[in-house]
Amino acid sequence: MKLAIFANGIISTKIGGAQKHMREVIQFLPDFYDVYFFPEPQMFGNSHIIDFQFIEFLKKKEVKISKYFLDNYSSKPVIEDIIKNYSNEMRECNIIYDMDFQYFLDNIKFGGELSLRLSNLNNIKLAVCIQDIGDINSHFTRTFLNILKFSRMANRMTLFITAAGFYNMINRKITVTRLLKSKHLSLITMVNTEYEKNIKINFKNIYLLNPSNALDSKIINYRENEKGNQIIFYARLIYQKGLFDVLYIHKKINESYNIKLKISGKFQRDFEKREFYRIIKKLNIEDKVEYLGVLEDNDLYRELARSKLMLYPSHSDSFSISVLQALFLHVPVVAYDIPGLSLYKNFKAVALVREFDINSMARMAEKFLVTGNELFDEQNLEDFIAGHAYWKSVADSHISAINSVIKRV
Repeated sequence: MKLAIFANGIISTKIGGAQKHMREVIQFLPDFYDVYFFPEPQMFGNSHIIDFQFIEFLKKKEVKISKYFLDNYSSKPVIEDIIKNYSNEMRECNIIYDMDFQYFLDNIKFGGELSLRLSNLNNIKLAVCIQDIGDINSHFTRTFLNILKFSRMANRMTLFITAAGFYNMINRKITVTRLLKSKHLSLITMVNTEYEKNIKINFKNIYLLNPSNALDSKIINYRENEKGNQIIFYARLIYQKGLFDVLYIHKKINESYNIKLKISGKFQRDFEKREFYRIIKKLNIEDKVEYLGVLEDNDLYRELARSKLMLYPSHSDSFSISVLQALFLHVPVVAYDIPGLSLYKNFKAVALVREFDINSMARMAEKFLVTGNELFDEQNLEDFIAGHAYWKSVADSHISAINSVIKRV
């Protein structure tokens, strides 16, 4: 069985949670299928962000990377040439599996998401994994109210937040509409059952991946670290991940509990970085916040394990490996009650509060800071962590879903 894989971003040097997921899973697929990987058009002509080391890793795992891409990655061919050559290379493939289906604005010039277009053009069954489409609320009223709340925290970014908010809402609606019109759509896999609270997908063959994410094996070395007087927040440093919320929350916490906030991650936009430091100064918490930069995994796990608490006021998530990592290291988590984090709601070590409720976040943080290890003395949490310990189990979930389509081909 020949499988054509699309996995936006996995050969980039700039990866996030979705790319981590796909990188881990794709290496197991050649044990079951002939795997052909087709990089997204945006990677052509961008050699400076291509992770050639990971490309070599994929080759060793017997993932066949598009010869056309390998021969032409340094140039920017016209999309028609990419489509023609990709079509020729995937002609014998039985299924296209897009592991993170999205509809980006710059895909308009390509005529839409490439996996969908090539499926329709070449009459190949299409399977897609939904990771980020269901991460935020995509209803007009909620989007508008959220924009107002974001703007109050970072008023110099109001125009950007407004444009980004409505773009993200419209983008997701376009994505779902175009996807469901595909004449060859055979399967949708999901990483979280709660996506319908954000966006509705009317399709009969939806498969929940279980488990849908896993821990990095290196993290086990840090579970017994002694706690320091610090709170941690780490994520992509953008406003949707709570970059500004966390500062206001920490200001409230420090009114009654003297503790340092350590922040790790990469700023994706310079103007958000400037606003971040402006708010720190405005709140007079310069001595209470330490930016650690982008940490390697081992350094990150060390800082996380030393923390008494993780603040995670994210507005955009489909699962959150970060929360899973914190719980494994016996670090309690206070987060917003968004659909993507609902799978953590029944654990004592996790407090989910209403989105944008800064005061409640601070109160729950203070409660956890004076609570002992009894937060982690429940068997269901240990069972949950054990069930998300291995990426092979996640890959097996994908494989079971793909096999369900193969039986119908």
